[in-house]
Amino acid sequence: TEEDRSDYYLPEEPKTPDPVVKRAKEAEGLLLQRSVRESASSNNPFVLTPHRPNYFLPITFNPHPDERAFLGDKADDESLDKVEFKYQLSFKFPVAYNIVGKNTSLWVAYTQQSYWQAYNGAISAPFRDTNYEPEVFIVTQPELSFLSMKPSFISYGFDHQSNGQSDTLSRSWNRLYVDLTFENGDTAYSIKPWYRIPESNAGDDNPNIEKYFGYGEFRVFHAIDDYTIDMMLRNNLRASDNKGAIEVGFTFPLWGKSRGYIQYFNGYGQSLLGYNQSSQTLGIGIMLTNWL
Repeated sequence: TEEDRSDYYLPEEPKTPDPVVKRAKEAEGLLLQRSVRESASSNNPFVLTPHRPNYFLPITFNPHPDERAFLGDKADDESLDKVEFKYQLSFKFPVAYNIVGKNTSLWVAYTQQSYWQAYNGAISAPFRDTNYEPEVFIVTQPELSFLSMKPSFISYGFDHQSNGQSDTLSRSWNRLYVDLTFENGDTAYSIKPWYRIPESNAGDDNPNIEKYFGYGEFRVFHAIDDYTIDMMLRNNLRASDNKGAIEVGFTFPLWGKSRGYIQYFNGYGQSLLGYNQSSQTLGIGIMLTNWL
């Protein structure tokens, strides 16, 4: 019967609520809700805890790809497609708890962002650039306020970013950073200043990178029912030769845990290889995990 088929296809409703879901719903604030879920999954050896968003944008339109940076002298005979496949994978895992006092934890994270010329069969569909970003950081839940506001969490750590290339295509830099995250209702935002660890002139693959990436970034995340909007801002804070970047994302429900994702970027430093070239891209695809 139709009733029998319904019972066959629909899973049985659990008799008791999932304690993790229950605690997350009871937690006040988006950041604390994520913290509860991370605590439940971080000790599971079969689960990778998301760090930054994980997404796939199979249609990413870049009207002016930086052909000279990737192709070099071959740019006169070959060309890059204006549509490519961009994706980001990011996860983290805890190393120790109460490392420098109560409510502190030490984490190791890894983020990879790739730009794949997947539809460019004329040059064998290469990866135009891939950025590898391992980092180690300590997360604290502070008791003190900052500028009359109390951060929900403060993270401070070391960040290395490189593209794994050699010679003229090589890009890499190291940073120390502090990340202060705040929240107000369905809105969360972070202020993340950083300091680049100096390199010798001979070993610097990307001189004056701070001029293009700036000295930190500001992020804001806002949830509206089952939709979310996020924005990132960077600026070098220079009166003359001012440079920066803006990235705006919008997610919407699709099916199951997957969500549609639209991402717009305009400015400098989208990827390391072309850090000193302004770019404007628009991508659409699927987000697996969000900021919160």
